[in-house]
Order: sequence, then structure tokens, then C-alpha cells
Amino acid sequence: MPSLPLKAQVGVRDHWTKADGPLQTSLSDLEALLGHTVAIEPEWPLLVAALDAFYADKTNLVAVVAGCVQAWAKSMTELLEDPVNEDWTEKVLEKVPVRMRVFVEVAAASTTAATAWSEPRDGFVVSLPKKQVYQPAELFPVFRGDLLACFDVKKKPQLPERKAGGAADDWEGVEVDMATGKAQVMEAAPPKRAKVEFLPDVASLPRPEQLLLQPPYHLTLVHGHQNIELHCSHSPSLQLLADYLKRWCRVNHADTRNPPAVKVTLHESAFGLGEMFDRLTLSTEETRYTDRFTMTSPMIVALIEGVLGYQLISNNGAWNFRRDTVFKTL
Repeated sequence: MPSLPLKAQVGVRDHWTKADGPLQTSLSDLEALLGHTVAIEPEWPLLVAALDAFYADKTNLVAVVAGCVQAWAKSMTELLEDPVNEDWTEKVLEKVPVRMRVFVEVAAASTTAATAWSEPRDGFVVSLPKKQVYQPAELFPVFRGDLLACFDVKKKPQLPERKAGGAADDWEGVEVDMATGKAQVMEAAPPKRAKVEFLPDVASLPRPEQLLLQPPYHLTLVHGHQNIELHCSHSPSLQLLADYLKRWCRVNHADTRNPPAVKVTLHESAFGLGEMFDRLTLSTEETRYTDRFTMTSPMIVALIEGVLGYQLISNNGAWNFRRDTVFKTL
């Protein structure tokens, strides 16, 4: 595969063609059940080109594609094994009497996964969403529903429309520009999360600094005598709070060093490869005449709820917040 980046070639070797890997094991199970071959040869250069912008790590890109196809294969296997689907199984065997052909492609302008039977191509089409998939295992119910309906004229699933240009799904929610710290709050329904029935393959999961950009976001506030600590799974939330508080923090002129009244410190996470913060501390311990300035939790809570849109879940020694709506970066 000379046209593929080296990391993509490594991904194909480790996550697609590996005989005892999760994908090939699932395909072997499906073939054993069908009694004939499942033919699936992705056009990797096209897939990598279509998804390149969403995956910095091309090995992870291939692992995600493999995970999505594994979810499809497991969905097909479970449906064929279930005696409740006897009529549907007969239809599948009628359509694929010798071998099952499967095509993998990326929707041109859709962030929704889908699968359908294609009469012209005489095979199943697995359409991957044009976005980063964080847990391919979440596609099980999507694929199962589409497969069950693929031969029903009234319920036949439609693959995402393939049109040049055009915007993908329009996101709503709190819009935050992480470069400037400006935020605009907008109401939006939380995104639907599919029920995860199987543990995902670790290789298909992106790095923490990418994975944790997806909701739900969790934030905990603990107030001490001269400090407030915020722990958060969403690094940009802490970054915005730190930038805002630093910008508007007074100078302690009673101290000859003229330090800020409150020391605002972001702490880097021990996990991931890129920049990611999981803790923010606000402290007056190192400032002289600390009785001149005090910190109160309600101000920080107001920012957490009013600007960032988190909801208070509990307050039992610590303030625990949660947000289920994705942030949109301007």
C-alpha cells in the first residue's frame, strides 16, 4: 500500500488483516454461520482521504474503521442467530447464496452511520459518518436496526445523501471560542447516546485529549480555607475559567511584589500526549496579607452553571456538576 501513510499501513496490518484480531475473528464467526465467504476489501486510500481531517493518528483511523466493521459483522451475526428473525434470515441467504459482499465508504456530508442493501452493487454498504467516531461499539443498535429494515420496502433504510459541499449536522449548544475565551450560551437538546453493549477495542479509542472532548463532562469543586480546586474531565472548560479569572483578577497592592490577589494555576493531566488539563487551583496561600482578599464558591459556581452550562448534580462535601451537551467551538 504505497499510497497510504506509514501509520495507516501499520493500522491495516495490526487492526484489519491480523488473523486473530477482533475484526477477523468476528468476520470468521459470520462466515462460519453463513457457510461461505464474506468479501470485504476497503479502498483504504479513499477512506483515509475522506477521514484524514478527523484523525491526527492514522493508525487510530484504521482501528476505528475496523471497529465499525466489527460492529456491523457482530450485528449481522446476532440477527442471523436469532430464530425470531427466521424470515429475514431467509431473505439474506436468498440475496447472498454464494458469498456476502460488503462495501465500506464514507458519507460525503453526513455525521450519521448507516448500512443498507444495494441491488446495483449486489451487496451490503456500510456508510461511515464523516466525523470522528469515539466508540464504534455504540453503532451496534444503529446497524441492527438498519439491517432488519433493509429488505422492507416501507422501512428500508436510506444511506446518507451524497452531495458535494453543504454543511453537516447543525450543532446547537454553548458556543465557546477557546482562543479568545468568549462564550455564547444557547439552549440545545443533549445529543442522543446509544447504549454501549460491548466493550470497545482499546485501539479504536482516541487519545484522552480527544476522547474527553465528547460529553458527558464532569466537574467537581472543592473549597478549602485558602484555596478552591476544580477537577474536570473537559480540559477547555478549565482553560476558559482560568483565562477569565486571570483576566479580571485584582492586583494585591498591599504586597510590594504586586502579585495577583489570587494565584490561578492550571495543572497538566498525567494522561494523553497533547496539552490537556484536569485540575485548576485558585489560591491565596502564597500572597501576603491574605485577609485582604477572600474567595467564595458561589462566584465560581455561577460561572460553571451560567457560562459553561453545567448542572449541579450533588453537593455533599464537594460540588459535583455534569454537562451532557457537546460544546461547539467557534
